[in-house]
Amino acid sequence: MPALDWHKTFNLAARLANQMRLLKRPITAIPFLFGGILMMSCGRSATINETTTFTHIDSLTDTYLSLQDTLLYSWNVLVKDEQEKVDAMEKALHQLIQMPVPEKSQLVTLQSRLQQLKQLRITQKTLTNPYVVEEYDFATSSLVAEIVALSESNTVLMQNKNLSTLIEKIKIAEQHTPLFRSGYDSIAFLFNAFLEKNESSLKQIDKSGAIEKKPLFSGVAGK
Repeated sequence: MPALDWHKTFNLAARLANQMRLLKRPITAIPFLFGGILMMSCGRSATINETTTFTHIDSLTDTYLSLQDTLLYSWNVLVKDEQEKVDAMEKALHQLIQMPVPEKSQLVTLQSRLQQLKQLRITQKTLTNPYVVEEYDFATSSLVAEIVALSESNTVLMQNKNLSTLIEKIKIAEQHTPLFRSGYDSIAFLFNAFLEKNESSLKQIDKSGAIEKKPLFSGVAGK
C-alpha cells in the first residue's frame, strides 16, 4: 500500500469530523465518508519534503495532535449521543409512570434497570473489555426495545406530544450508535496507523511513553 500523506489524511479527517457536527442531517453516509479517508489517502504518496530533523518532527507533532483532537471529538460525539439516549429513556419512563397505564409494575422494573444501566460506562479503557461492551449493549438495546414497544402499542399514549417526541429521540439515538462507532473506529484506525508508522520519531515528541494505540469497537466485537 502506498504511504499515507498524513497532512491530507488529517484534512480529510477534520472535514469528516465537521460533518459529524451537522448530524441532525441524514446520517447513513457517515461510514462511507470515514471510509473515504482511507481510499483517498492510500491513493497518494507522501509529498512533504522534510529537509531537517526539526521540520520532520515538527510536522509529525502537528499531525499527531490534530489526529488526536479529531479522535477526541468523534469519541465525545458518541458519548454525548449515548447520554442523550439514556436521558430520553428516563424522561419517557417518568412520563409513562404518571399516565393511566396498567403496566405500572413493568415501568418500575424498567426504571430500576435504567438506573443499573447508568452505572455502566463505556470508556476508552473499558472498551478493551468485550464483556463490558456486550453487557452495556444488551442492557441498552433491551431497554430501548421495551420502552418503545410499550409506548407505541398504546395509541392513546402516543397522542401525548411530549412522550411521542421522547420516543422519537430514543429511536434516532439508537440508530446513531453503530454509525458513530464506525466513525470513531475509522479515525482510531488512522491514528493507530500513524503511531505504528512513526513510532520511533514519536518517542522524541513524548518521552513519557504515554503515546499508545486506541482500542476499536470493531476490535472488541471480533473477540
